[in-house]
Amino acid sequence: MQYRQYAPIDSLKHLVRYYWSLDSRQYSISQLSIHSFADRYPRLIFQDIDCFETIISETGEKMPLCYLKGVRTRPTEAFTHGAFSHFGVSFYPHALSAFFGIDSDELTNTVPNINLVCRCDLGERLRFKTQVERVAILDSFLLEKMTKMPLDFTVQSIIHKKTGVGDIDKLASSLRISERQLQRRFKKQVGVSLKRYQRVSRFELALKRLATVDYGELTSIAFELDYTDQSHFIREFQEFAGMPPYNFVSNKSVGVESSSYLYIPI
Repeated sequence: MQYRQYAPIDSLKHLVRYYWSLDSRQYSISQLSIHSFADRYPRLIFQDIDCFETIISETGEKMPLCYLKGVRTRPTEAFTHGAFSHFGVSFYPHALSAFFGIDSDELTNTVPNINLVCRCDLGERLRFKTQVERVAILDSFLLEKMTKMPLDFTVQSIIHKKTGVGDIDKLASSLRISERQLQRRFKKQVGVSLKRYQRVSRFELALKRLATVDYGELTSIAFELDYTDQSHFIREFQEFAGMPPYNFVSNKSVGVESSSYLYIPI
């Protein structure tokens, strides 16, 4: 698989992490399972359906030319062939609300056609273009969308905190708002509660740690990430990944775009 990242223009960097392209030419694989984990980063995905087959959702439906993936709090599965070409946007958690002017919880655990969220011809505009041209198209499209919706800078400051969220009550106090108001504003902008966001963030840290250590170090990882014990860690990992940590560690097909994907030949 060939994977590349592309930087957005500076005025979008507080909402867009990066653009990415992923191309696979594994023609010998007739069907590939794309196993997705819980993930706090929403995405916009464009798939090249002119040269390749479309992705099939876990319900057996063909995915649209261009679609969104909201914040995910549970694992899902989709299917495609070993040969495919995708181009996408990796957003920060609060970006969908900022760009599309809706409560983000409407998109949590959903994968709607972009045309159902906003009236646009974005998918058609991205067809038959180079990756550099697609970056320019998306820069222009998202910049236009961003200007129409005011940002909640309190939520944005939490998203970009490098030290993590920490104690929610203390966080609310430091921001001089009530905990209830903080929770309400956060869920509206991000699509999940602040507590669940913390749990998914910790799970993502566990994915990164498991990619670099031996399975026998589960206890130390659980301690490092403040799980109650190893059993608690395994239970929560199973909830967000749909598999125990051992299965994740033993699989060699971790997605290059994100450790929250596994590509498993069927």
